[in-house]
Amino acid sequence: MAAHKLLSLGIPVLMMESGQALPSGLLLRVLDRNLVRRMPEAERLQLCSEDGNPNGALWIRHLSPGGLSNQWTGAVPRFAAEDFVEGERLHERYRWPIRYSDLQPYYEESERLIGVSGAAGDVPNLPAGVITYERRLPPDWRPVASRAAANGQGLTSLPLADGPPTMLVRRGTAFNSFSLVVVPLLKSPHFQFLSGAHALALEASQNDGRVDAVIYHDRNDGQEKRLTASAIVVACGPLNSTKLLFDSSSAAFPDGLGNSGGLLGQYLHDHVRDWWACDLDRPISLLSSAAYLTRKPFASSAPLIATSWTIGVADTTDRIRSRAGLKSKSVGVQVFGTVVPGERNFVLRSSTRKDPFGRPELDVRMTFSDDDVQNVLDARETLLDLFRSSGYSPAVRRAETVLTPGESVHFGGTIRMHESRTYGVTDAWNRLYDAPNVLVCDASCFTTGSEKNPTLTAMAIAARAVDRLAHDLKQDTTLTAGASR
Repeated sequence: MAAHKLLSLGIPVLMMESGQALPSGLLLRVLDRNLVRRMPEAERLQLCSEDGNPNGALWIRHLSPGGLSNQWTGAVPRFAAEDFVEGERLHERYRWPIRYSDLQPYYEESERLIGVSGAAGDVPNLPAGVITYERRLPPDWRPVASRAAANGQGLTSLPLADGPPTMLVRRGTAFNSFSLVVVPLLKSPHFQFLSGAHALALEASQNDGRVDAVIYHDRNDGQEKRLTASAIVVACGPLNSTKLLFDSSSAAFPDGLGNSGGLLGQYLHDHVRDWWACDLDRPISLLSSAAYLTRKPFASSAPLIATSWTIGVADTTDRIRSRAGLKSKSVGVQVFGTVVPGERNFVLRSSTRKDPFGRPELDVRMTFSDDDVQNVLDARETLLDLFRSSGYSPAVRRAETVLTPGESVHFGGTIRMHESRTYGVTDAWNRLYDAPNVLVCDASCFTTGSEKNPTLTAMAIAARAVDRLAHDLKQDTTLTAGASR
């Protein structure tokens, strides 16, 4: 998103990609029903604690063009206005330096770029987006949606970057950021794309508090190289971006670039994921495209505690039957629960283990608390109550609670934004306080987590940040002028 926006504003861009070859997959869709879907495998790293013992966390990554969009389901709900201010009930450290109104035009821009499938119109706790391909809930789900609205929740079609109703592509997902965003940029004479360029470190200037260059490993010839730049946008994914800044230590920043306040790697958050099958006493239409039940109003829960429900099919048989528009007495439910960022969850540089380039690996220290887990377990009863109030008799048939941090692939918060250096690594424009010509534009910048998928919000934040960056570059400023918002 950052490269797309910068080019649209007349700023030349060189994009570095660690991967070399686009992974292969297959997606065949006819009349909005996926008939064949084969995704490439992602790398699943079992993370270790400082003593080298596995600690249960996973680091799922895809070092190839398109990154994790090669695995992505495509969920793109917007954050609601309250999601940016809810943390203030808890402590100043959880105060976002931006508001929903700051991101609204960039949400729209991102949605138009990727083409969103979903339902038009607001529902409680989920603002309306720009919809390219409209999808609606089947008629027999609408009474359930009405009961949800009475509870202050919304039940609607899950917003997805899911492409047109009929398609045949040799990738595993309907949306792939390389194929659909980067490839069109290759036509521009002001865009360069370096594949196989694995960033190792950012090189800080000795004079003016800026970064002058990127040091990278060229996978094509095995050489270490240096590339200069006026400004650098870091969007490697939350853990990789954090590792890059840790690896960018120097005499000026001995503990890592951006870490002068000791906050780099802190405030890690993720989603607790729960999946279960729900049996009903009478049939209901199978959902070939998932439904989305929004969180309960914040007033009904502790600060920053929320869950969302994605409702689809319970098994492979029903997935096949959904393509014919049939009904079933069961649904599959995925719940994402929030984790309040705190001192117990963080990442740091390993003192013993090295990556393939001889630099320290990351140690990820994350566990889900009893309250984190109870939140998603309580969410089961919330949905069961919704079905009961809609005239059904529901029961949990099979539950698969995933208590592995990283399994949801929604890490965030380790290079957090805040108006104060006391609580933030970047300012409201995603600029490192330590080096303001470096912008961090992925979910690592999130001040708090939401129960929603983070991707669309990360895209909107990136577009907003580089909008300001383009202005500063054109004005030839030091990239530090202006108010924080």
